[in-house]
Amino acid sequence: MKRDAPPVAGGAPPATRGGPSPWKTLLAVSVGSFMTILDVTVVNVAIHSLQQEYAASTAAVQWVVSAYALALGIATPLAGALGERFGTKRVYLISLGCFAAASLLCGLAPTLPLLIVARALQGIAGGFALPLGSARLFTTFPAEKRGLAFGVFGVVLVFAPTVGPLVGGAFVDAGLLRWIFFINVPIGALGVLLGSRFILPDGPRPAAARRIGLPSVGLVCVGFGGLLLGASLLGSRTASSGGAAVPAAFAVGALALAVLVAVQLRSAAPLLHLRLYRIRTYAIGSVINALGQIPFFGTQFLLPLSMQVVRGVSALDAGLALLPLALASGVAGVLAGRVRDRWGPRLPLTAGFLLLAGGIALLRARASDPDPLGLVGPLLLAGAGAGAIPPTTQVTALSDVPREAVGNGTALLQATQRVCQALGVAVLATLVARDVTAPAGSPVFRTEYVAGLSTAYTVAMYAALVCAALAVLLPGWPAPHPKPLPTTAPGKDLASGPETPSEAP
Repeated sequence: MKRDAPPVAGGAPPATRGGPSPWKTLLAVSVGSFMTILDVTVVNVAIHSLQQEYAASTAAVQWVVSAYALALGIATPLAGALGERFGTKRVYLISLGCFAAASLLCGLAPTLPLLIVARALQGIAGGFALPLGSARLFTTFPAEKRGLAFGVFGVVLVFAPTVGPLVGGAFVDAGLLRWIFFINVPIGALGVLLGSRFILPDGPRPAAARRIGLPSVGLVCVGFGGLLLGASLLGSRTASSGGAAVPAAFAVGALALAVLVAVQLRSAAPLLHLRLYRIRTYAIGSVINALGQIPFFGTQFLLPLSMQVVRGVSALDAGLALLPLALASGVAGVLAGRVRDRWGPRLPLTAGFLLLAGGIALLRARASDPDPLGLVGPLLLAGAGAGAIPPTTQVTALSDVPREAVGNGTALLQATQRVCQALGVAVLATLVARDVTAPAGSPVFRTEYVAGLSTAYTVAMYAALVCAALAVLLPGWPAPHPKPLPTTAPGKDLASGPETPSEAP
């Protein structure tokens, strides 16, 4: 029998005939990622029910959502270092198990403070699992199939946040409030089982990655936590509360991140490999991935909001209205992955953002009358564009990253994505409510609210157009699609940066 190929430092050994199929790895990672992404939105429709369950104010219950988002964003940038230190597969499986256990605690929580703590534990576990699962997926598939693999994986990335409100609404309507948390226990157990069988074991890890500096960890927590907290307060505060806390949170977060950057660039074994930004594709892909959160998630935020406020539909019906976007995104993601594998990232990303901008423009034109039937066409157009973005962007950003740095690069990519997603949604929410002065329910209120929606849609549309322009700078058709650069030798110290930056298109 032919022996397996030797493992590559810091990453998964390549798939062989003696090991599990890469598509089985995709299945395992998809189950775990679906569970963690689902919980970002599954609780949103249960806020009122939780308020009644615990006899608490809306502001207090809102921390059930905010605690998860904050913990998820703080843990994500630390995932790469933990994977390098203890092994990607091991940390991923432990994180999935902890997520399921924290979900059980959420369902059993007798008081609101205990529920918030359990949700924070969920967020920490999910913040470790998501980037490590994506990183292992990237290193398992050969370069010529990564676009297709992440296109299929993108179906999970799109459907999970869309299905979340539907699942949560179904449980709430059936009087099974706590099952919005209990449902994660069997899913998590299945994810651990599939992952233990179908994810390849880790190769040897470089010695430089075997220590984690606690001061850097503290700076990561304060920096990312401050920005996420500021975004959360900005998006939810009223004109009469929380004003001073918002700039304070942003200032503390920005200062901590500035110190973190200075420390990491001088470190021989950095917690975050910031020199990955020297790689052209990683730098451009990171900017597109961050800025693209405004039109991508902004659409999913603005449309349900407009339907509930302007047309008075329920949260569940507003969630159902997003299904055309999710369906189109799922199909487009797979097609975009195949196009990326054959012709490079320039074409699918440029076309994707242009289609998304067109869909947003049509949604803006219907801001004053967001009728579900009239929105099907714009949502299909926006979904066709949105589906091409997340999987193609991630594969493109990581395409020239050394194999041993993929885990850290993925964590850094997703950490900046979460911060920009939170900031983008907060800015859009602020634009919507900025000029609303009339009492809710009055004709003037509706007019002011629609004007704010139009402004927010306009910002999201221009962000998509800027991303389309940046995508032109990536390699690919009509120029020849370059082959991926060779990875660094095992044990290469990344403190000095990757060996070779990507060539210009």
